[in-house]
Amino acid sequence: MGVSLDKIKQTRRGMQALIIALAIAIAAGLGFEIEKHASAQQSQAQLPTPADLSRTFINVAKQVKPAVVNIDVVEKSKRSAMRLPEGFPDIPGLGGGQPRRQRGTGSGVIISSDGYILTNNHVAADAEQINVKLADGREFKAKRIGTDKETDLAVIKIEAQGLAFAKLGNSDALEQGEWVIALGSPFGLEQTMTAGIVSAIGRDLGAGAGQFTHFIQTDASINPGNSGGPLINMQGEVIGINALIFSQSGTSSGIGFAIPSNLANKVYAQLIKSGKVTRGYLGVYLRPVTPTLAKAIGYEGTDGAQVQDITKEDSPAARAGLRSGDVIVEFEGKPIKNPSQLTELVADTPIGKPAQLKYVRDGRTQTATVNLGERPATGEVQEQKQGEDDENGSPLGISTQTVTPDIARELKLRITSGVVVQNIQTDSPAAEVLQRGDVIHRINRMPVTNRQDYVRAMQSLKGDKEIALQIERGGQLQFIIVTLD
Repeated sequence: MGVSLDKIKQTRRGMQALIIALAIAIAAGLGFEIEKHASAQQSQAQLPTPADLSRTFINVAKQVKPAVVNIDVVEKSKRSAMRLPEGFPDIPGLGGGQPRRQRGTGSGVIISSDGYILTNNHVAADAEQINVKLADGREFKAKRIGTDKETDLAVIKIEAQGLAFAKLGNSDALEQGEWVIALGSPFGLEQTMTAGIVSAIGRDLGAGAGQFTHFIQTDASINPGNSGGPLINMQGEVIGINALIFSQSGTSSGIGFAIPSNLANKVYAQLIKSGKVTRGYLGVYLRPVTPTLAKAIGYEGTDGAQVQDITKEDSPAARAGLRSGDVIVEFEGKPIKNPSQLTELVADTPIGKPAQLKYVRDGRTQTATVNLGERPATGEVQEQKQGEDDENGSPLGISTQTVTPDIARELKLRITSGVVVQNIQTDSPAAEVLQRGDVIHRINRMPVTNRQDYVRAMQSLKGDKEIALQIERGGQLQFIIVTLD
């Protein structure tokens, strides 16, 4: 059987069409690969080189260094004038004996052209004399404008005009992993620059490190003398004030902490205006809502802050009708997650301002209007019961609270009275033998059923070098001996 000429022509045309289609596809694919390759080359060409990164550090240093100062202080103290944060070693020869004039060093950053300088409270608070040395070598006597122990911030001022100053950045925009630079005078070595990254943000280190400070953690090297100096981002903005480190040796272990610039800015504004920082005050002792506690009081969830007690009969909370056991769940329209958040919201509210809050009592949500008072100074009355025992002369270095029925249920106590240990100072006599959550039932021969008993028992100690405590821990009673300093 033969094949017609028309069929052969049709077959050839089909083959030609297929070849053309394949050629187009190959060309398109090749073009796509070429385009991809060109795009990759272009992206690679845009990546910063090590030299680019070095130039960024150089430019930031040139921009900010003129605003960084060395601070030399003289104070009459048994300790170093530069009161080093927790983790720093004691300085030989500065303890004991009669008070004497001591010298210390720190850092600061100029934040206005007329000489206002931000630094740490622990650098400037007790100084009798403050000497400031600028990056250009000029030296000035500075006066203390105001200090705030709660945030470990201070403002000092030198009499000068037209000074280079640094800009405070937005610490709320800071992200973990960002490059940062620390500038200051570690060990007195002026204008030292170290670099690292933001290791973490929002670090809560407990009330001992600042009730209102959620620190920026960095691995940029921070050492004694860096305190009060700036932590800077890659735009040359101050996003933190270096404050403390965690260290076993007293030098940098790669864990340093800075006070966020947004908080520093708020404190600075108040110190400039009035020389002190005022904060709103509710007048309650607070505790978190644990699952066990929530179940015991018939409360759903664990958000909120439970009122353990009212500080005084005429406190703002008492006048508003709050009482022990209430769980505060909302303040000025903002849901409350925990006691720390509530304390900060209250502190940021103007004194005397009527504030609206919601609380849960016996399973029912209620509302109240509170006219906030002024928060007492540190060491008087605090929102959470801590430091009270030291005020009353306790040599143990702990804070306690009377055991309530809720606490007794939560800890499953055999003896449902006494005082529960809330906080322990790290260098206190009790630090080696007591734990948070221990319940003290007896001090020497004196029974302890509440805080009043505890205070009386501690005040009755007359030069005792050792005391015996009966405690309950994990459902077991035991006696421990505490050696007092």
